[in-house]
Amino acid sequence: MASYKTSKDSKNRIIETCKELFYLQGYTKTTYIDICKKASSNPGLINYYFKTKQNIAAHIYGEFMSSIKQSVRAYLTHHYGEYDLQYGTTLETRILTELLKRDEHLRTFYYEICSTGLEFDSDVIYKFYKLHIDTYNLAFSEDEIKLIQTTVVGAGIGIIKKMIEGYFSCDEETIFNFRIRTMYKLMNVSDERVNEILNETKKIFDQMKFEIENYFIFTLEM
Repeated sequence: MASYKTSKDSKNRIIETCKELFYLQGYTKTTYIDICKKASSNPGLINYYFKTKQNIAAHIYGEFMSSIKQSVRAYLTHHYGEYDLQYGTTLETRILTELLKRDEHLRTFYYEICSTGLEFDSDVIYKFYKLHIDTYNLAFSEDEIKLIQTTVVGAGIGIIKKMIEGYFSCDEETIFNFRIRTMYKLMNVSDERVNEILNETKKIFDQMKFEIENYFIFTLEM
């Protein structure tokens, strides 16, 4: 039991160290030497637990997005008595977009991990889109779901990267609405429903008070 606790503590210490380093100095500039020195660890342990620095970054980003998702679910349930998956997904995307605009550290981290070709967990993303399909009784095959998943994720990453680079001349609201419309059109969601989602979630979003604190800590006031 003591050995298990020590192992878990070592892994958590590496994660927490990387959160701090990735947030403050960026993913690209953080080296294994930096991580080992600050975490009082060694390259062998990092390789044992995570294999690569990319995997640590993927874990941290996944944990961060999960905290946004859980907070949005709790917020909608608290204020509106229920959680709507399409509303929730749109709000999560809008919150991430806003945080990338507000927080230079998050923006740098996101841009760098996307630029290095970080592979997000395909199984988790597939299950997310499968949940949409099942929840709203949309008729798609397994391969069609995977095609939607690949298209939306790839387009989303590309759009945000280009937005950060200042590639677009249109305003951010236009860019955001395009992303959401594209995603739901691929799922055969009606224009009427998409308009409802965009309009209603914008009202909800405008009432939300949230922030990102040091080292990828997301908070949303209830």
